[in-house]
Amino acid sequence: MNSENQVEKINRLEFLKKMGLSGASLLAVYCGVTMSSCKNEDATAVLTGGTATYDMSTSAYSKLLTKGGYYVDTAKNIVIANTSDNGYVAVTLICTHEQQKQVYYSTNKFACSVHGATFDNKGNALSVASRALTTYKVTQTGNVLSVAI
Repeated sequence: MNSENQVEKINRLEFLKKMGLSGASLLAVYCGVTMSSCKNEDATAVLTGGTATYDMSTSAYSKLLTKGGYYVDTAKNIVIANTSDNGYVAVTLICTHEQQKQVYYSTNKFACSVHGATFDNKGNALSVASRALTTYKVTQTGNVLSVAI
């Protein structure tokens, strides 16, 4: 067998030893910066306990007055939408597929922009994800929405 065609198999430790400290450090930095997984390890748990209120007469929340309008509250990890069939619905911002904080509302359904998971107006999984989104009770008093979280 020609020595040019032989492939030397080494384990990770031997590889790092052959590269030396500087090469291993460079590789570690490169891999840590450029490679990422599908799962967002930093996704925090949905807050529980208490009530969040949204006054739709203010400009920040006024889009909730229109059917199809929605608001993303990143501080509380929730998405509130004015749906065509259920009135106001609040769900978690964190997708059940890969725990990404990317849920939004569009064309009468909730969706995740990362892998295309979709959910109906009650938060039930329609595609990609196998579990429903966490939903929260929404009550309305005049122009104020209250979401029990």
